[in-house]
Parts: sequence; structure tokens; C-alpha cells
Amino acid sequence: MLEALLEFFVALKLSHPIGWALSLCVMAIVIIGLSWLADFITQRYLVRAFDLMLIKANPKWGEMLLKHKVIKKFAHIAPAIIIYSCAPLFLFDDVEISSVLVRAIQVIATVYMILTTVYGLNAILLSVEDIYNSYPISRKRPIKSYLQVVKTILSFFTIIIVISIILDKSPWAFFTGLGAATAVIMLVFKDSILGFVASIQLASYDMIRIGDWIFMPSFGADGDVMEISLTTVKVRNFDKTIVTIPTYALLTNGVKNWRGMQESGGRRIKRSIKIDLKTIKFCEDDFLHRLTKVSVLKPYLEATLPDIKQSKEKSGDSSIPLNGRHLTNVGLFRNYIETFLKANDRIYKENFTFLVRQLEPKETGLPIELYVFTKTTKWVEYEKIQADIFDHLLAALPIFELQAFQYDSAATQQN
Repeated sequence: MLEALLEFFVALKLSHPIGWALSLCVMAIVIIGLSWLADFITQRYLVRAFDLMLIKANPKWGEMLLKHKVIKKFAHIAPAIIIYSCAPLFLFDDVEISSVLVRAIQVIATVYMILTTVYGLNAILLSVEDIYNSYPISRKRPIKSYLQVVKTILSFFTIIIVISIILDKSPWAFFTGLGAATAVIMLVFKDSILGFVASIQLASYDMIRIGDWIFMPSFGADGDVMEISLTTVKVRNFDKTIVTIPTYALLTNGVKNWRGMQESGGRRIKRSIKIDLKTIKFCEDDFLHRLTKVSVLKPYLEATLPDIKQSKEKSGDSSIPLNGRHLTNVGLFRNYIETFLKANDRIYKENFTFLVRQLEPKETGLPIELYVFTKTTKWVEYEKIQADIFDHLLAALPIFELQAFQYDSAATQQN
């Protein structure tokens, strides 16, 4: 073909170099035109036809494949096939030069076809990920890390094959030489290897899911898991900042997952009121009489006071509080808290721990701790319930002639 064009231009009384240059230009224009025509036909007709077939066969899958333009990306192979097939047309009398030219064209076309194929395969993997994420199981078993491994392996083999084609060497020659470079490969892909192993363990033990609320103070993470990939876990904190954590760090560092709390349906309140030790005392009769007007304490006092009176009579001299049985204001306050919480319909009384306890006295007072669970796990509602309870209890302290411990700023400054 090239020789015929050269003879045509020579017949037009053009010099041999000019005829040769024009022949190459015409041949290149013809081949580029044919490749453009092939690309136009495939994109305009074949791609649309295949897209319609996919949508009709499976609308959900077809939509995902169409979103990532899978068929469109594979269709770009068509012009490369035309160029590869037409490369032998550049052969001419000088076999050595022409063979080099033909091989260069075919190598470029082959590399383009390989890269286009890999481009299309990556689009398929993205489609598979989107299809899988549309199912509920994706929250428990994300596959993004596994797909990233496939992409990494695919990219690795693509590089080897492309280099072998360019250098005209067998791919096996490169693979056999990788043994000596294993240490370098391990160093380069250290995070990917650790992340892959960690991803398998996370999935096997169901440690982390997308949507879980996790807390990792060492990385400043306190929020919901957005994404689990091969090398990183992305967390959106409650202040809307994004934290990226290495996947393997979830196994080597301490991480708190609040999923168990959310699935249980109850969230713990574990907070204490510190009572000033100087305000703790035995209850006098007048004081107890006033407290019988408190409807929550009335049943308890009516049941307890006769026994206390009888105990005092048996003790002899009841003027000394240590003789006989006496109630304390802090004990009554603790009993009031229990009764008050049992009457609260937003607190669990069964199936969850329900405890109001007295902790060890310290220099900051006597802690009365509430250890109960709310009937909601929603953060805003939980905080409101907790605040309502402690608002009420702090306001109730003076009724029991108690005070919460707090540092005296004036005394502190004097000291």
C-alpha cells in the first residue's frame, strides 16, 4: 500500500523524499480516519445497544454498569484494533526500517488495548462494589478492601505485561526476578499487606461495620464509620471533622465500638453526686415527720418508722443516736433516688442493671452513684434524660439537709 502511494506521487513528478513523506502522511490520515470511524460507530450504536440490553436484562445491575460507563470504556479498544491491523500496510522495500515502524505502531496499539481493558475492568469492579453496597449485608461485610486488593494485583500484572511487551521479553522473566526484590516489595506494600490482613480479621470477627460509632482517642476519632478500605478506615466525628485511621491500627490500638449499646436498646447512666461529709447526720423526729409528706418516701417511712421506734425503746436511752436504730439523711436520700428512678418510665428497671450505690468517701465528699440504663440510645434524648434526673436530685438535696461538695474558692486562695 505504501509503495503504491509512493509510485503515485513519484508519477506526479515529485521528488522521492517528498513523495515518501506524503505517502506516510496519507497512510496515517487514512488509518486515523478508519480508527475514528470505528470509534464513532461503536460509541454511537454498539454501546447504546449493549446498554439497553443490560438495562432490560437487569435494571439494577444495568444502571450501575451504565453509571460507570463499563461498555463505553471497553469500546475504546475498537480504534486500537484498527490501528494494529493496519500497521503492516506501512511495510516497504527497506524491510529493516519498515519492520521497526510496524512493530512500534503495534506495540503502542497493544499497550493502549491493555490499558483500556484494565480501565474497563476497574469500572466493572466499581460497579460490583456499588451493586453490593445496595444490599443490607454490605454494612456488616464491606468488600471495598478486597476489591482494592484485586485492583492492586491487576495493576501489578498490567505493569509487568506492558514492560514485557515494550522490551519484547517474556513476562515470566520479570516474575522470576521478583524473588530478589521481595524485600523491597514488602516494604513498598507494607501498609497494603497489613491492611488486607486486618480487613480479613475485622470481617471475620465482625469488629467494625459501616455506620458503627467508634471511639479511638489515640487518633482523635469519635464518630461514625463512613468507609472501610484496604489501608484506611474513614470516620466522621460528631463535630463533622473526618479522621482517617490505618486499618491495622484497629487491631493494634484500643478501639471502643458503641454498636453493642445501640443494639441493646439501652444506654448507661453512670454518674455520681458528691455529698459534703459535714452535712451527713442522723434524722430527728421532726425531720422525719416533714419527710412523710414526700409522697415518694411516705410508704417507706410508714413501713420503717415503727421498727425504728421499737428499736429505740429497747435500747433504753434513745437520747444518744448511737443507741438503737436511726435513719440518716443520706440514707433517706439514697432511698429517694431509687424510688424516684423506679417511677421514671424512661429508665429500665429490669433486664438491665439498676443500682444506686454509695462509693468510698474521699476528700471530695461521699459519692452517691447512679448506675442505670435509659430506654433510648439516641444521644440528644439520652443527655436530656440524664440532665433532668440530676437537675431534680441536686435541687432535692436541701430538703434532706444535704449539700453537694464543692471547693470554697476563698478558702482555697487563703491556703
